[in-house]
Amino acid sequence: MFLPFAVLYAIWMVTIVPSIDIVDALIVLGGLLSIHVLTLLFTAWSIDFKCFVQYSKVNDIYAADSCKVTPAKFSGSKEVVPLHIRQQ
Repeated sequence: MFLPFAVLYAIWMVTIVPSIDIVDALIVLGGLLSIHVLTLLFTAWSIDFKCFVQYSKVNDIYAADSCKVTPAKFSGSKEVVPLHIRQQ
C-alpha cells in the first residue's frame, strides 16, 4: 500500500519542492501525509474500503487467494479470510 504514495512523494520531491518556497512545500507534504494516514486508518475501519484498495475481483474462485465474507444482517461483521482451496 506504500507504492502509490511513494510515487506521490517522489512527484512532490521532483516538482513541488524546487518550484515553491520550502514552507509551502512542507504544507503540501503535510497534506500528502494526512491522506496517507487516513487511507491506512480507513483500511483498518472498513473492510469494504480495504477490499477496494488492497484486493481485486476475480471471476474464477481458483484464481482467488482471499475472500470477503459478508454475513447475514445482524449476524456479525464482514471479514477477509484466506482461501486455502485446491483445484480438484
